[in-house]
Amino acid sequence: MIYSSTRGNDIDLNFGEVLLNGLARDGGLYVPNRLKFYSEKELDSLRELDYPSLVFELTKDFVLDEISESEYKKICINSYNKSFGREIISFDKIDQYKYIANLFNGPTYAFKDFALQLLGNIYEYVLKKRKIKLTILGATSGDTGSAAIHGCSKSDNVKIFILFPLNKVSEIQRKQMTTVKKKNVFNIAVKGNFDDCQRMVKNYFKFNNENNNINLAAVNSINWVRIMGQIVYYFWCYFRVTRKLEPLSFVVPTGNFGNAYAGYISKKMGLPIKKIIISSNKNDILTRFFKTGRMEIKKTLTSLSPSMDIQISSNFERLLFDFYENGKMIKKLFYRLENKKEFSIAESHLKKMRKTFGYGKLSDSETITTISKIYNKYKLIIDPHTAVGISVGEKELNNNEKRIYLATAHYSKFLKTVKESVGKKINYPIKLEKILKKSEKFKVIENDLNQLKKLIKN
Repeated sequence: MIYSSTRGNDIDLNFGEVLLNGLARDGGLYVPNRLKFYSEKELDSLRELDYPSLVFELTKDFVLDEISESEYKKICINSYNKSFGREIISFDKIDQYKYIANLFNGPTYAFKDFALQLLGNIYEYVLKKRKIKLTILGATSGDTGSAAIHGCSKSDNVKIFILFPLNKVSEIQRKQMTTVKKKNVFNIAVKGNFDDCQRMVKNYFKFNNENNNINLAAVNSINWVRIMGQIVYYFWCYFRVTRKLEPLSFVVPTGNFGNAYAGYISKKMGLPIKKIIISSNKNDILTRFFKTGRMEIKKTLTSLSPSMDIQISSNFERLLFDFYENGKMIKKLFYRLENKKEFSIAESHLKKMRKTFGYGKLSDSETITTISKIYNKYKLIIDPHTAVGISVGEKELNNNEKRIYLATAHYSKFLKTVKESVGKKINYPIKLEKILKKSEKFKVIENDLNQLKKLIKN
């Protein structure tokens, strides 16, 4: 598989280069030059595979120029072991048309585990093979950090730095990161929001590309493996709720657009997805874009669904590139976004996008109402992000349209909000409750790239 950057200059790279570069050297994001399309017969042949085998079959074309077939099979098996629980993905059936796919059965109770356990094992294999050491840098709005630390810190060849916005992730999300006592793990609280953390990561990559200081790689969804790992659960979920190849929709709470983009790639690979419903909170940059064709950065607001408190959706660049197929245009658009805080796209492209994407947003008060309603009606406890998805999906889809709601995190990560919404005492899972009692270790820095440079150098 050959990859190229969305901005047109860093082209025709193999998987190993893309893996270890993270962000493209021209500032863009890597995408494969082609995708395998699965026929109906081929899709049916995938239906009965277990999860590790499905991962292998769907993703092997992306990696086999760097990893042998036999070794990659081992990586897939090791990535989805007992740490994902008895059911790798459990389902709640609301009625014959509506299903909730619980993507939080992994080791850190969030959907990020599906890609980051795979990424960690791929890193471990490639670093040993190439006999190199790696510095991993990432930003998190809540769940990426703990999943990345769990997946990637086991290698002695890795040092991992995770940036998170100070006082803007839940206590349990923070402690899942900051209570890890490993010499190769460094947690950094930034006085700012997630967009500030993400911007700092990208700017550090640019600085490092210009100076070649260290071997630097990414765990954010700017890394193609993050997308690759998330494609699989779209296929898996589809096969679990259908008996024949019928079109259905996925409803996705999203901020950075990586999860939704993985669904889009699944559709391009032949999965019969009718619509992908983009669900936003009050930080509604994606909803506003699909409504108007204008991407405009506004102030990031604090909400009850903090993992979506984002104004710059990095993976949207990949989607735009797929429609424009012009790296120079993408570079121009994102230069304008960085400097003018806005850009607009052609109406013709917007109309094509709307054929695949629906959109909607939810307020905090509506989020609380939805959590309460789902509990009272179905005795199901959902987290605020899932509540955003369910409510938007109910508004955007007809009642008899088949859909899967993606539940992206365990409700206990946002226990205060959930307790208030359902009006009863709810406990943490034992594993998370133990974390709350542990001591923390992290650094606090200003929203200042020079402070990050100094910290990593030291």
